[in-house]
Amino acid sequence: MPDVMLALGRMLAGAESWNEVPPEVAAQLATAAEDHGVSALLWSALAGVDGADALRQQLTPTARAAVAREVFVHQDLRTITEALAADGIHALVVKGSALAYTCYPQPWLRPRTDTDLLVPLEQVTAAARVLRQCGYTRSDATNTGSLVSHQVSFEREDDAGVGHVIDLHWKLANPRIVADTLRFDDLWPSSRSAPDLGSAARVPGVVGSLAIACVHRLAHHQGHDRLVWLYDIHLLAASLSDDGWEEMRDFARSREIAGLCLDGLRAARAALGCELPADIEAALDEAAAGEPSRIYLERQVTRSDVLVSDLKLLRSWNARLRLLREHVLPPVAFIHQRYGTRTRMLLPALYLHRLITGASKWVRS
Repeated sequence: MPDVMLALGRMLAGAESWNEVPPEVAAQLATAAEDHGVSALLWSALAGVDGADALRQQLTPTARAAVAREVFVHQDLRTITEALAADGIHALVVKGSALAYTCYPQPWLRPRTDTDLLVPLEQVTAAARVLRQCGYTRSDATNTGSLVSHQVSFEREDDAGVGHVIDLHWKLANPRIVADTLRFDDLWPSSRSAPDLGSAARVPGVVGSLAIACVHRLAHHQGHDRLVWLYDIHLLAASLSDDGWEEMRDFARSREIAGLCLDGLRAARAALGCELPADIEAALDEAAAGEPSRIYLERQVTRSDVLVSDLKLLRSWNARLRLLREHVLPPVAFIHQRYGTRTRMLLPALYLHRLITGASKWVRS
């Protein structure tokens, strides 16, 4: 774990002894905090700490911007969750937005660039219609398909010029090796209300949220750890009772993600002093040995690895060919967005360019 992450973790945990920080060091720490998504959180944690004035001053603009942005994000989220519920759509607010309003002392302490919603596959079309009614338009910035991706993005700009992005998921992870480990039907029964997000808003239970945080950290961001993700895990773990820890152990084992959860908890313990009962650690470690997702713990998983794994796990040649086609020939709108042109006659050349450059990146990975 990088020294800067450990240093920031000690500051957040209140374990750092302070002397006055020189301005140049404060600037470096502020940049690192921004990279790790903990600027506002660190600004709050350092309130009243002797010797931290220079660093806190560096963090103040980011904290103020977070407070201001949250006003507009909050209003938008309430509108969306209430509109979805009114249309009979079962939606879970997940990841950062869910944690911001249920785990953090103030929602602006948890930065995020988008809001993630999880809905049943059969309600995706209806949910997309509601989002359009709320002023959102579908984004073409991501490749979509029935196999290559399990989400659709929507975006809008409000009257104040604040941009909002919604990622509408029917599965929370794209790699097939973990795509079905956290299904809507697994998370909905234990979901809880989140009144601050709307009268009908629902978020996963603590165990479900903890599992999502641990899986997302490795399945989507392996090799690019950020302290904010570990802080999420730390807060969720701190709220577990003895029964909650047993529930988490059983859930992780049943979904074959014990290893991913254990790795997240151990990383949070190293950086932030996260609690991890010894018997739970031993049980998760034992279960992890035979899990397919253990590949994320054994080595760096490349895009080529994911593709080969996806092809092996698909049950028919038709499905395998479809997956390859979705990778090689994404929607025209995606190509237009990617290359910044609407000229259709250029499409063959643009597809060819994407294929050649993409292939070289996959080989290098």
